[in-house]
Amino acid sequence: MSAGNGGANGAGNAEDLGRYDVIVIGAGGAGMCTAIEAAAAGASVLVLEKQNRIGGMLHIANGEFSGAGTRRQRERGIDDSPERHFEDVLRLSHGKVDEKLAWKSVKAQGETVDWLDGQGFDFHPDTPGLVHGHEVYSVPRTYWGVKSGLSVVKPLKRRLEEQIEAGRVRLLLNTRLTGAIVDAAGHVTGITATTAGGATTATTAPGAPGAPAATAVGGAGGELVAHGGAVVLATGGYDANPGLRNRFLPDGCESALIGCLPHATGDGLELAMGLGAQVSRDGYFIPVMGLIPDPGQEGFAVDYREAFIEVAPAYRTPYEIWVNDRGERFVAEDGTSPEHRERALLEQPRIAMHVVWDRAIAETAEPLIRNGAGDWTRERMLAELERGRWIAVADTLEELAAKLGVAPGGLAATVERYNAAVRAGRDDDFGRTTLPAPIERAPFYGITTVGASILSRDGLRVNEDLEVLTESGAPLPGLYAVGEILGNNVFAGDNYVGGMSVTPAMTLGRELGARLGAGR
Repeated sequence: MSAGNGGANGAGNAEDLGRYDVIVIGAGGAGMCTAIEAAAAGASVLVLEKQNRIGGMLHIANGEFSGAGTRRQRERGIDDSPERHFEDVLRLSHGKVDEKLAWKSVKAQGETVDWLDGQGFDFHPDTPGLVHGHEVYSVPRTYWGVKSGLSVVKPLKRRLEEQIEAGRVRLLLNTRLTGAIVDAAGHVTGITATTAGGATTATTAPGAPGAPAATAVGGAGGELVAHGGAVVLATGGYDANPGLRNRFLPDGCESALIGCLPHATGDGLELAMGLGAQVSRDGYFIPVMGLIPDPGQEGFAVDYREAFIEVAPAYRTPYEIWVNDRGERFVAEDGTSPEHRERALLEQPRIAMHVVWDRAIAETAEPLIRNGAGDWTRERMLAELERGRWIAVADTLEELAAKLGVAPGGLAATVERYNAAVRAGRDDDFGRTTLPAPIERAPFYGITTVGASILSRDGLRVNEDLEVLTESGAPLPGLYAVGEILGNNVFAGDNYVGGMSVTPAMTLGRELGARLGAGR
């Protein structure tokens, strides 16, 4: 029998790709690591990827990963251990992680870092470091590459291509999962998939990151079927599917911007749910701050590789104020706790805030808008004020409020009270201590930012062997899951914890692949 995403999906007329020891769905960090290690252990592996390139969300992610007791730490005199790392994970997550799975990952994450080191990973010279975008570890144990997430893609792509060249991995791009083949005993024994205009089967290639050379398979497109000893769902999250995402978000957060790439639609999650898989529904949502609504793509954020609003005072002195739709401030803009400001935003209408400043600040402060490339100079920022893409400009605060959709009287009163605090050198409302300048010289500027979702917080329930569990808690034989499809809450609880998304995906993917390859 063949089960699709919630319904039957016959495979009788599909092109049969044959049988493989392991079938991996998704070629992001988790899927690539699973395939690499399974193949290295001698397994035959089929990898399906619905995009035309490998790497998944690593193409836009910062690609930060964490691990303790690494060579790189020792070379820099940093004393650390997996036990200390896990203590920090528990502290930052408020003890709300899945302790068994989180510890399974954390205790091996240092090895993952060293493995990447051995693959010639292009470490940024500041690593390991402390990252202030979220709550900070007690010691430097976070790493990133000179090209952010693409630095992670590079060595994984090379290792995957080695296995493709050796004939142990077949990679199909432009191929979307449609169903699972389940035998009479309830074992998942294969998958069905579809291609749009023909899948591509990758060989090897230089060129753009994540874009292996490929030849056509499947003709002009159509249905495919493949059989396997194990099927691994590494399809990532579902935050680009608002209908699915909003089933898991708290009430009042439905307007959260989509901050991930549009391919993250939850295909693997929906397929597993159709097979009776158990899904967590106790996840916590913390909004990512500083993303800008994309006027050309409703519901999405402007790609943060191009632009985001810097809200962390560790990286930029704040001159502006932040107000909600009522025109009221709601938090100290210079607060050092990312979690505190994120939770404060969570309480605001539409989880939206408006950043407000004036011409004097525009001419004095460091650029409010940033990106990873660091090419937002003051000159570029001043030019952006004139473009009108994202920033509203007005001669009066009342006019600015109208353009931003903010209560006019509320904004004017708030600015007046803030200016009084600047003159007094004391903010009695929120305790802000950085009070560099009043907001009083026209024109006035404002930009709206809405809390964003970039990681799926809920996901499939699995056991320690990463077998997908049914509602009754029994394993679904033959079906495994790894990476963001598990839900980020498993590894970060109710917070953001440094490197506890990318690193568990790679670490547990490597462990799962090696185990499936050895047990084929």
